[in-house]
Amino acid sequence: MRPILTYIVDDELQAIEGLKNLLTSFFPEFEVIGSANTVLQAAKEINTLQPDLIFLDVEMGKETGFDLLEILENLKAKVVFLTAHEEYALRAIKISALDYILKPPALGEIKSLLEKYRNLTETSDQKNINNLLVNFLEKDKSEHKITLPVLEGYELKKVSDILYVRAEGSYSHFQFKNGEHLLVSKNLKYFNEILEEYGFYRIHHSTIINLNYINKIGKSAGGYVVMEDGSEFSISKSRKAEFLKEVNL
Repeated sequence: MRPILTYIVDDELQAIEGLKNLLTSFFPEFEVIGSANTVLQAAKEINTLQPDLIFLDVEMGKETGFDLLEILENLKAKVVFLTAHEEYALRAIKISALDYILKPPALGEIKSLLEKYRNLTETSDQKNINNLLVNFLEKDKSEHKITLPVLEGYELKKVSDILYVRAEGSYSHFQFKNGEHLLVSKNLKYFNEILEEYGFYRIHHSTIINLNYINKIGKSAGGYVVMEDGSEFSISKSRKAEFLKEVNL
């Protein structure tokens, strides 16, 4: 099996060397073919070298990894973001279904990444990266889209079109205001962390709702909500007080 041609972009040379040593020492499947600590240098070399996989730092001094993605043309590589604690950037990455590793990288995270890469049928992240850049640059959150991994690949949907999300085992069931629904291969906890900044609330361990589409809040049976499509969901006792505060009741 041919090695995974790998390129590293990070403004800290020590971080580049650390990741190189980790890959070289424990993962012979990766072949590091280059690295850069500036956006301009990385753009030139990536277009020439055409790596299979790029480890890309999010925060690079005055530059960002997103700056690099904006200028790369016809990107065919898989991109894995490296991030320390930049919460806003991390949410933007997750809502676009892109991979990330917290710095400094751990053996377990690289191993999981390798296993995922081996199972990929499509290694280019271009479609999801386009969504990431649109979301990051668009200040109007009602125009933001979420990338949902489904059986056939990915579906891009406007966040504002989501009525609610329900847990189905390790999957999540998305219901949209136009009646469409999707079964998505991520659990509810993953989406709760993404959607909470868009006016969603987890009223029960199995249910996240869009607060903009509530038709009724009932007090009987411990509390419940009725959504615009007529769906009714119980409010968890442990979340009821916080939920009522959230909707100003």
